[in-house]
Amino acid sequence: MAKRLQSFALKKCQKRVCIAKDRISQLPDEVLVHILSFLTVEEAADTSVLSRRWLSLWRYIDRLDFDATKPLDKVALLPKLRKRQMKKYLRWVSCTLQMCKGQRLDQFRVCFDLNKFARHEIDKWIEFAFSRNVQRLELDLLKGGEHIRNFGYCYTFPAWLLGLGDSADSSSYIPHSNDLQILSPVKQNFKSLKVLLFKSVNVTGKVLEFFLHNCPFLETMAVHGSGTLVNLEVVGPSLKLRHLEIQYCYKVESLKICDTNLVTLRTSVGTKLLLKNVPMLVEVKISSAAFNHILNDISSCLSCVISQLVVLHLTTHSWEKLEHYNFPQLTKLKKFVLTICGQKDRSLLGCTSIIRAAPQLKEFELQLISGCSVQTVRECRKAAIKCRLHHLKVVKLWGFYSGAAHVELVRYFLENAIALEKIIFDPRTPMPTRFPLDPLFVKKAQTARNLAKLHLEGEVPPDIELVIL
Repeated sequence: MAKRLQSFALKKCQKRVCIAKDRISQLPDEVLVHILSFLTVEEAADTSVLSRRWLSLWRYIDRLDFDATKPLDKVALLPKLRKRQMKKYLRWVSCTLQMCKGQRLDQFRVCFDLNKFARHEIDKWIEFAFSRNVQRLELDLLKGGEHIRNFGYCYTFPAWLLGLGDSADSSSYIPHSNDLQILSPVKQNFKSLKVLLFKSVNVTGKVLEFFLHNCPFLETMAVHGSGTLVNLEVVGPSLKLRHLEIQYCYKVESLKICDTNLVTLRTSVGTKLLLKNVPMLVEVKISSAAFNHILNDISSCLSCVISQLVVLHLTTHSWEKLEHYNFPQLTKLKKFVLTICGQKDRSLLGCTSIIRAAPQLKEFELQLISGCSVQTVRECRKAAIKCRLHHLKVVKLWGFYSGAAHVELVRYFLENAIALEKIIFDPRTPMPTRFPLDPLFVKKAQTARNLAKLHLEGEVPPDIELVIL
């Protein structure tokens, strides 16, 4: 009887089984296109094989992200594939744009190792993006996908596309309203821009200022590795710009930022920076070659904003001589990030001088950028000056473990940070790379973990969380 009931129940269950309906394909075209827009171009195009219903939907997506992670990874492994992959990428983007039918673009992103020899194709791509009222334009043309290119081989942004001529003049330029009257309707569609990102693209101050004064919605501008940027003025309360990055543009002679509502600034121009009346600026990242340059940058360039900063990121090659230096008070600073390049077995206690000047500090992050680990033989020492840190909760240490330098810094925090909750140690570099990790590097990183665990576990009390990644 039990077997009969079981058999009956099984047959009844089998009758209820039916083929699931494709409810996704029943959605309106607009909804499906919106969903596809969150994919890369390649992923969106792959959906065309699903059915006739999906065949052409991807052509209307409004986010064209030409992601090249896989081919760039191949080039990193085998550099001789670079030319072949470049031709393949150029053909892929150009052919795709010929098939796209959307009338507007939220994003147009090019990310590949392209130089000035691809000028003809890239010019056409930019013109296409402008003709679709692009809101986010990204040209990431870094060498190998991660390095600044020699300026002489960088692609140059076509100033003629904006009606500015093809001059390399980088002097300051504020366009007049009648400048726009000579442009065709297609070339006026840059006004929708909200984000502008150039990496290894030669662009002049004349072009950048044109965008600033003619794009009423432009909030973010980032320029990395331009060899033609000499002077740039970001001036005027009417500017919408909130985030600015000017990095690795080594020919810059002046960067003037006045009377704006800028919120974040990242730059490597150092003493060539002029800040005035920027009441909303709360986050700054600034790079300098040595500690004396950092002092100049803080005492002169950042003097008008030092008391309002919430996040400060400094990059330098030396820090150990600053332990006794009295920094101006950073009364609102909550997060301090220090990046030291090429650090050997030197004391890290120099960074405590700026920590003492930030009574509200909650998070401290130290990034050591070094190509090799250092086995220290010196003894640990104590900081010369003590200071109660009432709000510091998290300390994160990046880079190879260096023994005494790390231990003495950890001891400083344990003695002074009364609210400390967590110490994180990560031997990996904070700078991502496409190159596969060398087995020797992996071995050294594991050795660094073991040493950190051996030395720091005995230092850190159980009520403070020690995380070794």
